[in-house]
Amino acid sequence: MSKKTNYVVAGDSPGSKYDKAVELGVPILDEDGFRRLLADGPASRT
Repeated sequence: MSKKTNYVVAGDSPGSKYDKAVELGVPILDEDGFRRLLADGPASRT
């Protein structure tokens, strides 16, 4: 996990990587958000 990470997908029980993503300001997706990203591409995140 670094500032170069584009997204983090978090489930029901996120662990320390979730906390690190928050600390670094990395966008965090839930399962639905991840599916939308796969279907529509990164532009759909805005």
